[in-house]
Amino acid sequence: MQQLTSPELRSTFIKYFEKQGHTPVKSASLVPHNDKSLLFTNAGMVPFKEHFLKPNAAPFQCATSVQKCMRAGGKHNDLDNVGYTPRHHTFFEMLGNFSFGKYSKAEAINYAWKFLLEELKLPINRLRVTVLEGDDEGYELWKKQGLTDDMIVKCGPEDNFWTMGDGEGPCGSCTEIFWDTQDASLDDPWLEIWNLVFMEKYRNAQGELSDLPIPCIDTGMGLERMVSVLQGKKNNFQIDQFQTLITGLRELMTARGLKVSLQSSTDVDPSAHEKIVADHFRAMCFLIGDGVVPSNIGRGYVLRRIIRRALRSAKQLGLNGKSFGIFDSSLVLIRLSDPFLTDLYPSLLAGFTDGSYPELASRASSIRSIITNEETAFLATLDRGMALLENVFNQSDLQATKQIPPQIAFQLYDTYGFPFDLTLIIARERGWSVDIEAVEALREKQKMAGRESWKSESIADKSRLSEWKALNIKPQFTGYDHSLLHQESEILAVDTVKKGKNVEVNIAIDPCPFYGLGGGQVPDNGTIELSNGHNWQVVDVTQPYEGEDIAQRIETDRKYLQQGHLVRTQVDMRRREGAEIHHTATHLLNAGLRKVLKSEDIVQAGSTVEPKKLRFDFTYGKPLKQDQLNKIEDWVNEVALHGGETSVKHMKLTDAVNSGAIAAFSEKYGDTVRVIDVPGISKELCGGTHVDNIRKLYPFKILNETSVAAGTRRIEATAGLSCVEWYRKAYEPIPKALQLLRANGTNEIIDKLEKSLQQTKDLQKRVEFMNEKLATAGEVVIEPISSKIKGKAWFNVFFLLTY
Repeated sequence: MQQLTSPELRSTFIKYFEKQGHTPVKSASLVPHNDKSLLFTNAGMVPFKEHFLKPNAAPFQCATSVQKCMRAGGKHNDLDNVGYTPRHHTFFEMLGNFSFGKYSKAEAINYAWKFLLEELKLPINRLRVTVLEGDDEGYELWKKQGLTDDMIVKCGPEDNFWTMGDGEGPCGSCTEIFWDTQDASLDDPWLEIWNLVFMEKYRNAQGELSDLPIPCIDTGMGLERMVSVLQGKKNNFQIDQFQTLITGLRELMTARGLKVSLQSSTDVDPSAHEKIVADHFRAMCFLIGDGVVPSNIGRGYVLRRIIRRALRSAKQLGLNGKSFGIFDSSLVLIRLSDPFLTDLYPSLLAGFTDGSYPELASRASSIRSIITNEETAFLATLDRGMALLENVFNQSDLQATKQIPPQIAFQLYDTYGFPFDLTLIIARERGWSVDIEAVEALREKQKMAGRESWKSESIADKSRLSEWKALNIKPQFTGYDHSLLHQESEILAVDTVKKGKNVEVNIAIDPCPFYGLGGGQVPDNGTIELSNGHNWQVVDVTQPYEGEDIAQRIETDRKYLQQGHLVRTQVDMRRREGAEIHHTATHLLNAGLRKVLKSEDIVQAGSTVEPKKLRFDFTYGKPLKQDQLNKIEDWVNEVALHGGETSVKHMKLTDAVNSGAIAAFSEKYGDTVRVIDVPGISKELCGGTHVDNIRKLYPFKILNETSVAAGTRRIEATAGLSCVEWYRKAYEPIPKALQLLRANGTNEIIDKLEKSLQQTKDLQKRVEFMNEKLATAGEVVIEPISSKIKGKAWFNVFFLLTY
């Protein structure tokens, strides 16, 4: 049997199938491209879903890959099992070979069997296979490979029939290959190492099966599992990649004066907390490398949860801190005094020396920065949350039930950002409980309130419009060229939805000059006019699927808009030009942040580009000081005032990135990308609209800098004519203020206000003193007292108290 390392198995697998005529395909992102049905790429076949649905359109007949996978959310979620089982991971790699009509069941079985026996040299007596009961063809094919009847096990559809989700789509029987671990301590010593799926059927909405005209093949082998077999390890955490990380973790603990109870021998099973830290650290690095940043929703929330679970396990190991003093000696929670997770990064890189994932090296600085920011922020959250929990544990009226009140558990989560699952873990360790259903009810109540207060102005049902894709409705976007913003177009399709008294009409026009919502930039508005003079306002533009702009409007009568009609389009130039100014200003702001903060670790975490302002979210661990904001603002103004042409280039993605173009982590790009370049100042991948010269951005003003999440800051700014308008509104009250305060210039305003406020306080004290005297006097004589308060003084008191 071959004794291969993880990099060697990757290489051996790809080379073997390349020799069999397969096209090697690099791993896709963990964030599925144009697939909203999945939170993460959770299997090797995910990047090829379109090819399985339309094999004739596939760019190759068969392919092979080593795919990054994540199972930490949604239907496939292994997060809670990590550390407590020998095989579960959040992040893992899947080896696979795929056919889109070139070969079928016989070849797939033959390729797999020869790879195991001839390339990896696994002993045949330790292998077994399963087939779907009734799949006589598969059974006979395995017998032709030399397997005896006792080596082939028939199973039901719950084990050996694969479907693409719960709805209609390609499906088929599968055959699984198992390895005998010969581990007597296990109830089931057989380990599944490879699954071969034969997509030969199609299941319709009624659940009926029919034969596919072009059968396909999808196979998947977990790299970590296969390496554990080749290296003779009892679980995945003892293989080379994990041992490199766990050894680094133990060295880190030793360097910080902590006792390491386990030796770094690869034969010793790591503790559950060591496994969790190692597994979760891999996951967080790969997720951030693929553009996911910590947040409170979706993928970002899963990432945040992974980081926090890793931190808690680290504390259980005693890393870098002192005891909170609230648990007994067997349940010590540790307070971390400074971030430490990224100290493991060199150990992670050491496990991927074959260059399989270059983003780990190219984005190392950003990945480490985001983790450190999140870790630092969470320490403060832990302090607040633990203090509240300790108060609960000490409340005498709760000692009988030992149950954390639901409103407290919800407050910890909602107000303080303390993870609910962490509350459950700590409560369990202290012998307390939480009414989970009651907490969920509070969370749902808050969600419902949020839904009631939210009014969407965008197209409500994109699923209806996505049906147009099957009709090959793909308008050409011409809106980058200002000379084409007023042109004649043809209506390709019309969709009508009744909305109360109105009718919502969505149309596809070709060519389409209207820019759709994308890259943070708001969509264009404008008008559409028929030859008979009827015209309508375009109130929204969207892309329900890649490559199409849909113009949406609200109308009361559809009869004038019909497929095939010609219309005149007019984009609202003022709105478009404002958006262009602020989109280019966003690029310069990004460049200014990197320059002033002297950090390439600034990572865009989101943006909104509007006609009169911009909002830019970025990863940074602390508030910016006023002098830093001033320097950023001054730099943007200086380069804008100097001017410079903006160029647009279309380049290969690798060439663009290698040339220094910044790619937004959260965006997914094709092989060819659009690059917005202001030579020597800014260079970014972007599909939005921009000014032709950055002089149009002047002046530029930062309006606000705030925190939007742990480790994420937000800057709001305005530029160009909108900035001039802002300055005008900001300074309009100044002359009146000078007059009222009798100040000779703006430099005296603060001094005059401070003096007036002090006079107000002094007069308030005098009034309070006189009221006290009046209240204690035996006889109240109003006239003598009031006569002592001169008219002017009384007027001043009245004016200043109501000012």
